[in-house]
Amino acid sequence: MISSELERAALLWGPGVVLLILFGYGFLRLAHYWVEKMMEFKKFQMEGAFGMARQYVEQFLGTQRAQAEALMRLAGSVEQKDSHDSFEHQEILIALKAINRDMEMLGRRGATATPMDELSH
Repeated sequence: MISSELERAALLWGPGVVLLILFGYGFLRLAHYWVEKMMEFKKFQMEGAFGMARQYVEQFLGTQRAQAEALMRLAGSVEQKDSHDSFEHQEILIALKAINRDMEMLGRRGATATPMDELSH
């Protein structure tokens, strides 16, 4: 008597349990896929943001470099003239050369960095 009731319960509930397990597994896979795509999208957004910031910094450094070079040319032309202010002009020229060298070093260091390097700092 117990075995017939057990067989009947297994026949009634067995397929439902199997379907429940299959749907649970399917929803779990779907959730995993959705989370993976969201993480991929966030990574893409972060790389885009770092790319924009890097481009802005490169433009800024390029502008600063151009200004430093223009000021160096101006100081060089003033330095060539014989004047009483020659010493001050030489100091300005030395400072401008140092600024230009620093800008070039920053530009080279920024050109070799990657967005993932910036994340790690």
